[in-house]
Amino acid sequence: MTGPDFDELIGADVPDGEREHMLGAHEALLIAGPPPELPPGLEHAPNPEPKVTFLPNRRRYTALAAAAAIALVALMGGFAWGQKHGGRFHTAWVAELQGPSATGSLKVGDQDSAGNWPMTLSVEGLAQLPSGGYYELLLTRKGKPVASCGTFVVSSGGATDVRLNAPYKLKTFDGWVVARHLAGTRGDRVVLRTARI
Repeated sequence: MTGPDFDELIGADVPDGEREHMLGAHEALLIAGPPPELPPGLEHAPNPEPKVTFLPNRRRYTALAAAAAIALVALMGGFAWGQKHGGRFHTAWVAELQGPSATGSLKVGDQDSAGNWPMTLSVEGLAQLPSGGYYELLLTRKGKPVASCGTFVVSSGGATDVRLNAPYKLKTFDGWVVARHLAGTRGDRVVLRTARI
């Protein structure tokens, strides 16, 4: 084994345990020999900031078209699923509501398996109420409001469509009313009423 003298490399002031360890590593390096020559391709370091290339226009437009097609398929699939799973409202019957200055139409859907009656109420001519005020659709018994089917507010135009629900046995009631509730006042005022069911 030829190479630099170990004692000249590390000096004399190294503890014995560490000296033995370093001597083993020195001898292993001498056995391994010098590293091979550097290949010509590695003589110069690679560019630290490589050039970014974009897709050619044709490929870019193809990728955009594919993404748009996937989005359209997902949208249509979601719409179809919604129609099949409750997105569609089937009207079983309609009740008309009348008032002094407003009208309404209540479309009652088929009863679901849990006993709920989905409804869509369309009203016109109801006044927009001050802050805290609202309207309520109620079922009546002997003409008196007894069971709420939900609350709603109207815009300044007065025309509103709202989905409501009646989780009751409708045959035990005789009609519907829409009542107006104002914040800070007691009682309510009936503004729309149906004929008997």
